[in-house]
Amino acid sequence: MNKKKYNKIVKNRIMKSSLLLSILIFGFIVRVGYLQIVRGESLSTKAVHQWTRDVVLKPDRGDIYDRNGKKLSTDLSLYTVSVLPGKISEKNHEKYIKKISNILDIEKEKIEKALKSDNDWSEIERYVDIKKAEKLKDEALIGVSIDEVSKRYYPFDNFLSQVIGNTNRDGIGQYGIESHFNETLMGNPGRWIKTVDGNMMELPYNYQKKHEAENGENIVLTIDERIQYFAETGAEQALKENMAKRVSVLVMDPKTGEMLAMASKPDYNPNSRMSINHDLNSPWIDIGKDIKEAFNEKSWEEKQDTLYDMWKNPLVSEIYEPGSTFKLLIAAASLEEGLANTTEKFFCDGKVTQVPGNITCMKAHGEQTLAEGLKNSCNEVAVELGLRLGKEKIVEYARAFGMGDLTGIELPSEIGGIVKSKKTMKDVDVATMSFGQGVAVTPIQLITSISAIANEGKMMSPNIVKSIVDDKGDIIKETKKTYKRQIISKKTADTMLEIMEKVVSEGSGKNAYIEGYRVGGKTGTSQKAIDGKYVNGKYVASFVGVAPINNPRLVVLTVIDEPNKASHFGGVIAAPVSKNIIEETLTYLAIPKVQVDEEEIEVKN
Repeated sequence: MNKKKYNKIVKNRIMKSSLLLSILIFGFIVRVGYLQIVRGESLSTKAVHQWTRDVVLKPDRGDIYDRNGKKLSTDLSLYTVSVLPGKISEKNHEKYIKKISNILDIEKEKIEKALKSDNDWSEIERYVDIKKAEKLKDEALIGVSIDEVSKRYYPFDNFLSQVIGNTNRDGIGQYGIESHFNETLMGNPGRWIKTVDGNMMELPYNYQKKHEAENGENIVLTIDERIQYFAETGAEQALKENMAKRVSVLVMDPKTGEMLAMASKPDYNPNSRMSINHDLNSPWIDIGKDIKEAFNEKSWEEKQDTLYDMWKNPLVSEIYEPGSTFKLLIAAASLEEGLANTTEKFFCDGKVTQVPGNITCMKAHGEQTLAEGLKNSCNEVAVELGLRLGKEKIVEYARAFGMGDLTGIELPSEIGGIVKSKKTMKDVDVATMSFGQGVAVTPIQLITSISAIANEGKMMSPNIVKSIVDDKGDIIKETKKTYKRQIISKKTADTMLEIMEKVVSEGSGKNAYIEGYRVGGKTGTSQKAIDGKYVNGKYVASFVGVAPINNPRLVVLTVIDEPNKASHFGGVIAAPVSKNIIEETLTYLAIPKVQVDEEEIEVKN
């Protein structure tokens, strides 16, 4: 090959190589430009995602306190242990399982399942205490994440549980105050953006940015922990002694509408809200065990119904026929309307003849005044007063006293009760309603209505939240006393209190008498209706008490549902419960005893 031809070949090769190299460089420039300009933002985001971890910082949920600052609900700082299965080599599984199992004291199968998960993130254990979490951190296991979480904690377990409510595992309020004030208690979450290596382990000397969470606000209840204790103890004792289905106790300050205690037994422990613990609260341990076994065999849907029924607050969400406690409202309305007075004589022969039907009284009381009629809990006197009022007035006053309407207390799932329409009422309905049958109320409705009598005829809205405060204790919002309406005059209210005192000192409520204190009240016993028919052997016994009569500070309502002992009368089994709570509370509040003129008030034993 001659030199000229050789040079030509070389030159062609150089040109081709240069062209090819130019094309490659141009392609590289285009590719880099595409990645930088067209996909730059997307790739940067992915890069940041790979070497940063964005952690949501949950705020501390606000605490719940009683009126004196006793903490009833709070958050505990614990930890959640999770794994990133893709970051852990299969050959290390056995080592990880052994170490994690030993430190956390959990089943090896649980860890093995998490390690073999197809998910990017798999939780092993939630609510690990700090000692175990720190020990696991010291192992520096690649692909194991240990994150701080909060768990709701109730220091007094079952105490006030159906009022406070509970939270789910994500810290969302379920039932009670926890639910009603969920947004207030929750606060606002923060963010923690921190750098990590390829194994998602935090880099100690690199960029991070933290936006602190705003903690939730705190709720201060009107409940007094000591008075609540008296109420819960009384309810628990009554539940066992009477082998009852349920016992409810409420204590209200009639002048402010503040609830000082709200107890209902059986209840539950919100620290183990998914467990049926009737065996701890039921007087029948064996039945409790049967309930638990039956619960474990149910489907999840059936379990939910059981749990929800256990969590709900019957003091605002269950109704009952009040029986003779309702006679107080009928008598007050009759006096207010001028349809009766304290000197008029009524006659009871043991059978109501004004309306058709088989309505009787406990016995033939003979001639008696209105006060004596209430003292004896006479049905004939109540029916006569009801018929004088008539359909329109009896419904009007029932509504005025709050029956059939929501009270507006700051608790979820409140129901309004049942008051028949005056359009559909017959005379027999007026008669039965006069002694508290054929009308259905919630315990919160009844105590609110009786509190109006104790407060010079003025009804106050019941409330259970005293204030909302921040972490420093500064008041953000304070609940104002809410006056609703004047139902009866002060004169009528004073007369009713005098009559109520005689019910306790001389009549059916004598088991609530307390030496040295002027106590008034009214007993109630009603037969239960199931599927529209009254059932023999099933009763609700109740007693509502007011003390001291000369300057009411307390109204106490005790309701015993389906007592299964020898007596089912409110004066026999409910009055003593209210008596003990009233006496303990008056002593606790340092309300002095008074000298009672024995000639003025005769106590019959």
